[in-house]
Order: sequence, then C-alpha cells, then structure tokens
Amino acid sequence: MTKAVIFDIDGVLMDSFPANLKFFQDLMVKNGYTPPTAEEYKLIFYYDMLSAIKALINSNNETEVKKIWEMGRNREVLYDISLATTPANMPETVKELSQIYKLGLVTSRVRETTFADLTLAKLREYFGVVISYQDTTNHKPHPEPLLLAASKLEVKPAKCVYIGDVENDIKCARAAGMKVIIYAPSLRGQSDRQKQSNENFPNADATFSNFKELPEVVKSL
Repeated sequence: MTKAVIFDIDGVLMDSFPANLKFFQDLMVKNGYTPPTAEEYKLIFYYDMLSAIKALINSNNETEVKKIWEMGRNREVLYDISLATTPANMPETVKELSQIYKLGLVTSRVRETTFADLTLAKLREYFGVVISYQDTTNHKPHPEPLLLAASKLEVKPAKCVYIGDVENDIKCARAAGMKVIIYAPSLRGQSDRQKQSNENFPNADATFSNFKELPEVVKSL
C-alpha cells in the first residue's frame, strides 16, 4: 500500500519549459554563447542547471561552468516566472492527496528557486519534505534524492510513488525501488486502455493526463 507520494516540479507541478528556455537563452547570451533553440533545449530540459550549462557551452571547464551557474543561481539573469503555468486541478489534487498520504518534493532545481511560482509556494505546507539540488551529492537519475526524501518522510521506498514526466524520472524511481507514475498531458483524450499501454512510457507503473485522475491512479497501484 502506498504511504507517500513524491512529486517532481518541472513538467509536473509546473509547466516551466517556456520560462526555462528563455532563462537559459538569456544566460547564454549574457556569457557570450549561442542561445539554444526550443528544439535543442528540449533535449536537456530535465537536466539540473549545472548539467544544462555544461551541455550548452559544450565544456567541462569547472571555473567557467561554476561562474555561469552562480549567475543563474543568484538570478543575475531574470527568470520570467510569468511564462510558467500550473496544470488545471493541481492545487486541489495536492490538498486531497495530503489527507491520505505523506507528500514530498524532489527537484533538480536549486533551493533558491524551488518555490518561485506563487501557486506552488502556497502549497508548501502540504509537503513534508523538499529535496532540491544542493541537498544531495548525486542527482537524478541517481536514486539518492528520492531515497533521502523517503528517509525524511520515514516511509520505506517500496511504499512510495514518484510522480514524474520523463524517462529520467522512471530510471530514478526504479533505482530507488519506488513505483512511478508519469504525468503526460499529451495523452488527454485517449482511453484508459490506451494510456496504460502508452509506448512512450512502457516502464512506468501508470500514466495520467489530468490531475483529477491522480488520486484514483495512486490508489490503484
């Protein structure tokens, strides 16, 4: 029986792709690099900021990468939160789930920007633990962030389910010994049978496309 539900932020609780893309484009320009196109950024959207910077400047020069990372962490380049949106029914669903399960957040975001979105910030009280980039040595898809969250929630990993949106999240959950549900709004309009057999996420335990569905999906695992 599931005892805890742990959420990713980007791509799940917040559609941050437009905001993240603009941020990295501006960050690259400020440092004299070519800004990524939307198609190029799609390939690294799930990266933590340090890894994304390494990929975008195509360099492992630690001094240069750390300099740009610090600029990003300190928001020397504007992060336009108005470009980010939250899914319909998400706040109500988080509150509903909190009445049944312990809730947590595991994100690759730096601590300073975890609750940049006002809607998400208002839900902070419902999450018993928040694991951000600086809280672990290893990062997704390594299981350390999820295992730390489970430990702080005092729930065995096998009793936890992770809510993600990409294959990287599935790998992370599997490595941690957790179940995993994928939020895939692109599946909206498909039948339950089609969702369950979705070829894009064959290794997930389940998928959902509307937050109203999530409580029943978690209960069914």
